[in-house]
Amino acid sequence: MATSKTSICNLALIHLGHSKLLANVETDQTAAANACRTVYDQVRNEVLRDFTWPFATERVTLALVEADPNDEWDYAYRYPDDCIMFHRILNDDRPTALITHLPFRLGQDSQGALIFTDRENAMGQYTIRIEDPSRYPPDFVGMLALLLAVYLAPSVTAGDEFKLGERAMKVYGWARAIARANASNEEQADLDNNESSFERERH
Repeated sequence: MATSKTSICNLALIHLGHSKLLANVETDQTAAANACRTVYDQVRNEVLRDFTWPFATERVTLALVEADPNDEWDYAYRYPDDCIMFHRILNDDRPTALITHLPFRLGQDSQGALIFTDRENAMGQYTIRIEDPSRYPPDFVGMLALLLAVYLAPSVTAGDEFKLGERAMKVYGWARAIARANASNEEQADLDNNESSFERERH
């Protein structure tokens, strides 16, 4: 069965010893379902912003808003609508190369968020807001459910007398480390092409 918002919420409730699981988090009218609907998007966005997850990484040419927008930067680009965490401006054709980091700063105008940089025809790398849980890796699901349990604990457990939320937070730290390590193992950055062979061997 594909991972769903309901299954993630039920996993969080299991961490809290909740015996009555949800049939559908979007339509159930229980207190637990209401609590899940209240905090789910916030928790999901926090976990997505936590790391450069490969499954949620997007690389696109940014939409130019204005050249010479101010005295500090040469270009202003529109912050992508689906971006939940902007990471960097890319500097060459290989987006994973170590030499791709360029200065930028976030700002805004009357239409929304902006990205200021000196790069012409800039490409950006960022984490996209993925709302479809079926696209989440298993370890990411585990992280999300644990942090969701932390948020839910006070209301679902009537004050969390047995500190189940605190326990979930401790396990979350372990699950977070595992998920980040697994994600890092799914990609390998290029060595800086400007380094000598001696310098590369020292890494």
